[in-house]
Amino acid sequence: MPVNTLQSTVCRQCGKPFDIEAPEAVNVAESPSFKDAVKDGSAFVHRCPHCDAVNLVRFRLLYHDPDEHLMIWLIPEDSFTPEDKSKMEESMKTLWTSLREGLPDYIFRRVEDPGSLIEKVRIFDYGLDDAAIEMCKHVTRMELSQAEKDPAKADALSEVQLRFRSLEGADNELEFVFPLEGAMHSVKAGFNVYEDCRAILGRNPELAPDGPFPLIDTSWTASHFR
Repeated sequence: MPVNTLQSTVCRQCGKPFDIEAPEAVNVAESPSFKDAVKDGSAFVHRCPHCDAVNLVRFRLLYHDPDEHLMIWLIPEDSFTPEDKSKMEESMKTLWTSLREGLPDYIFRRVEDPGSLIEKVRIFDYGLDDAAIEMCKHVTRMELSQAEKDPAKADALSEVQLRFRSLEGADNELEFVFPLEGAMHSVKAGFNVYEDCRAILGRNPELAPDGPFPLIDTSWTASHFR
């Protein structure tokens, strides 16, 4: 079982500080219930002891799934100061260097918020490539924007945050969800789009994510594709 430590947070409703018990690292093969709690988001939901408001709490977590050969480090972007960034990057490099020799076939990733961790777990559970999924999101955003006649809405769609949710139907369509104008929406992309993106990655090995816990998200896609 994971060892919990006290971590401090502030209630988003009343603004008062309170402590939660949360693990710093979890092997989900040993704690499968925690994997379920990550996937449904309940691992990050805590009630404020002062006002009973429900809070989505961000905390640092090293998520390890040996069955999937996967290690994801959740490091919230607001959990360190700019001065601490170099120390954090050095810590990631040190850990990655010590692990990769013994775990050569592992995938190492970093995320900055619980929603991204939930999405990564879903992606790898379906046996998909997260870099290819990010490329699919890029293509889907462009298609959504180009199909919209309202210029303002088209601009909003071109920057909307898509989240992978599942593969749907016999054709394995990729389902993404996204917020827009105060509501959640969904959109599907054909599996052929994913296969095309995988092929692009295969033809361009320099695009393959590498290094100490790389952050594979919208910014990664923007750095490679226009």
